[in-house]
Amino acid sequence: MEPADLGLGDSSLHRYLDGEFWSLKNELRGLLGGCPLFRPRYDLSLDEMRTLTFQRVTFTMGLPLLKRAIQDQVEKTRNFVSRSLVIGEVLSMADMATGVKCGIIYWLFGGAIRSLGGPAHVTQWLQPLQEQKYTGMFAMTERGHGSNVRVIQTEATFDFSAQEFVIDTPCKNAEKMYIGNAMYGNYAAVFAQLIINGRSQGPHCFIVPVRDENGSLYPGVTVVDMMHKEGLHGVDNGILRFDSVRIPRENLLDKFGSVGPDGQYHSPIKDKSARFNAMLAALTPSRLAVTFQAMGSMKLGLTIAIRYSHSASHNSQDVETT
Repeated sequence: MEPADLGLGDSSLHRYLDGEFWSLKNELRGLLGGCPLFRPRYDLSLDEMRTLTFQRVTFTMGLPLLKRAIQDQVEKTRNFVSRSLVIGEVLSMADMATGVKCGIIYWLFGGAIRSLGGPAHVTQWLQPLQEQKYTGMFAMTERGHGSNVRVIQTEATFDFSAQEFVIDTPCKNAEKMYIGNAMYGNYAAVFAQLIINGRSQGPHCFIVPVRDENGSLYPGVTVVDMMHKEGLHGVDNGILRFDSVRIPRENLLDKFGSVGPDGQYHSPIKDKSARFNAMLAALTPSRLAVTFQAMGSMKLGLTIAIRYSHSASHNSQDVETT
């Protein structure tokens, strides 16, 4: 199979649209354009499209350039946020579904660990994620609450005797909905009300196992396929439900709030509203990635339009009249 044609080239148009990160973007375009996986396909079933997208994600995240970008995020090197955003922009030009899936696994799930977890979480979870030993999903949105995270109903109740959290979906409105990578992911970053002795400390993020290494769901976890997503058939959105799923106390991402072995809640931010705002603010770069993906699509459309207008003939003698 021949390489994909992403319209690459060292043109003044590319340099103008790419701005200061032209070199990084052009390097990534060359790597993706040289891979036959990125040739456009229009003859695939839903399952085949999802499989191809997952293969594209695996190839993309195995590139040294992408591994370096993830490590930059961990180490918070200079311009690491901007570099990550422009990488997402290029991925959306090559294939929007691949860009979305990479964003879910590495910038939403991985970003939650980096932004909301402590050093131990980064060590435990990010290294194997970078090595593609597992994949993750980001489970915030609920059927009855959308983006109103403050009132989500999924519960994480602390069991003092077992030193575990019990994750529950208490009602239909609490189902996690439109969760990307739901049909493939091994773990989920789940936002839930942290409950100790019947009292909620507000929404917190927990790492919850969904599937084992063989792809089988763990007991208590239900995943419902939402099937076709218009324009993004390679993205597997699903609904998640939890029925008394137990996770270790350490699976709470505890940068802004932790629970000790004695069951006491501790936070560097005492005000609950301020703590909630700090948690969401930490995820802002991941949300910005969506706008950069849209911008990548706009730039691609603009490039096509300018090239066509430059090459099209507008001589009245070439226009057939009747």
